Amino acid sequence: MSLEPIRILVIEDDPIDFSLVKKGFESVDAPVELFHCPSADRVMEMLDVRACKLVLLDLSLGRDTGMDVLREIRAEKRYSALPVIVLSSSANHRDIAEGYAAGANAYVEKPLTMELYRRFARAFASFWIDVAVVG
Repeated sequence: MSLEPIRILVIEDDPIDFSLVKKGFESVDAPVELFHCPSADRVMEMLDVRACKLVLLDLSLGRDTGMDVLREIRAEKRYSALPVIVLSSSANHRDIAEGYAAGANAYVEKPLTMELYRRFARAFASFWIDVAVVG
């Protein structure tokens, strides 16, 4: 595991949902640095400035859709291999299939309780930080 914090961009328009993600990651015994991007129009700028290695993406971003954001990220050559994990309240099979077709590396339903957010964050860190090699 790297000593440098793993920078994760959390694209989420709801500040409460971002707060839950943040609190979940506080239970992780790994160097993680979360950056909040509340709107689709700042995603590319934040990826450039923050040098994030992973993205957590909500599908519902107010007037914009997470699918559009995912397609925009994948269209940029420099981010074509950036791991993007959809974190959505939708369990709709069509959304899941569309997410993978658009280039998501994983699709996760948003947890319903704080304990489940902690469990998600630990599992996320266990795979994406301890096991997977990310550029």
